[in-house]
Amino acid sequence: MAASEPADEALIASYLRGDMAAFDRLYRRHDRKTFAFIRQMLHPTDRATVEDLHQEGWLAVAARAASFAPGKARFSTWLYTVLRNRVLDHLRARPPQGDDDADPDGLPSCAAAPEQVLAEKRLVLAVERELLALSVEQREAFLLFTVVELSLAEIADVTQSHTETAKTRLRYAREALRHRLSEWRDG
Repeated sequence: MAASEPADEALIASYLRGDMAAFDRLYRRHDRKTFAFIRQMLHPTDRATVEDLHQEGWLAVAARAASFAPGKARFSTWLYTVLRNRVLDHLRARPPQGDDDADPDGLPSCAAAPEQVLAEKRLVLAVERELLALSVEQREAFLLFTVVELSLAEIADVTQSHTETAKTRLRYAREALRHRLSEWRDG
């Protein structure tokens, strides 16, 4: 974010005063990471559900904007708490459905050699499969740290856990992924 850009907290305050453009700026600023977080928390090829939950999550952010307390947490922490709750509600309502054969979004360009494209596709599928094999708690800690780039303290706030718990979940997630994906690293 450029120094001249208003902070998230200033934008949400402007939105609460009726400035719809401020909310649009917040959305554009966080859209890609929030979508990626939701996408990876759910089955990554179920794009329609991800898009629905992403939209519902942002509607909830707009509806609950007045509950944001700038002195209590950063906007991003509050934002991912709202989105996380939407995802968990969805996961509780529907059992996860596997579809390992479907293509993930955003595959490498076909300009690469066919063998490289196939290897990259297999790696993407392996990573997504192994992310889904993690517990929800480990997966969200890993994604909040790597994709969203939250600190351990912020992850603890979002997940309503202790910092040590967030740290442990992240460590277990990394160890599991490192072990399960060792053939890709070693081979």
